[in-house]
Amino acid sequence: MGTALNALKLLDFFSASRPEIGLSQLARLAGANKATVLRHLRSLEEFGLIEQNPQTRYYAIGPAAIRLAALREAANPRLDAARLRMQTAMQEVGESLHLSFLEKDILQTALVVETTKHTVRVSLDPTEVMPLNATASGLSMLCYGPPALLNQVNKGALQDFTKETLTDPDQIRAQIETIRNRGWSNSNGSYELGVHGFAAPIFGIDRVAIGTVAFAMPENRASDDRVPVILTALHTLAKDLTAIFGGQVPEAFPPEFHP
Repeated sequence: MGTALNALKLLDFFSASRPEIGLSQLARLAGANKATVLRHLRSLEEFGLIEQNPQTRYYAIGPAAIRLAALREAANPRLDAARLRMQTAMQEVGESLHLSFLEKDILQTALVVETTKHTVRVSLDPTEVMPLNATASGLSMLCYGPPALLNQVNKGALQDFTKETLTDPDQIRAQIETIRNRGWSNSNGSYELGVHGFAAPIFGIDRVAIGTVAFAMPENRASDDRVPVILTALHTLAKDLTAIFGGQVPEAFPPEFHP
């Protein structure tokens, strides 16, 4: 079972910005020898989860992944309902949104709705992993998600993306307390300079966050006069998505968001 899990973990190294990876690079990324990685790749290729480009010899996600994703969505069409609700929120606020879910200790983007109101907008990657210390989504998850997530903060060695990125554990814990008091999180240039994000948690049945939803916009469109509009839409959206995914909002969660 451990061998199968190690093989499946290789899939996490593929992304929209890195759709094809060679054997040597995969071995470096996985911290394993090439013979072991090649053995895992052959198993994944046999099942169709990986395919190899015959010209470049690089590997990419295979057709079985598309089939499995389609089966999951057919059995659980909640993402379709979430997309429709997010499109409504996009029309209300005029900014792009992204929905992320926690997978073990990784916050993975699941859905992106880009604004149709502006030609200048934040480019969102639908396969992106949200750093917990550098994004509004990540900070929201640290605040409302499983307590064990804070172990990543306590261990330190957090990645620094810009000069605004929070990497000091004490500062992150102080920020988490602020978020807990107001219900929403924000980041301004901490992951990408010039980008402002506002996020709120999506709760599961046990009232612990299973994911987050966030608006992302150029910082010049996050002016003081627009923040109340953004926060009102974000609060309603977070509650609606919690209901769509079968969760419950904690009683202590703020009934409204205020700047």
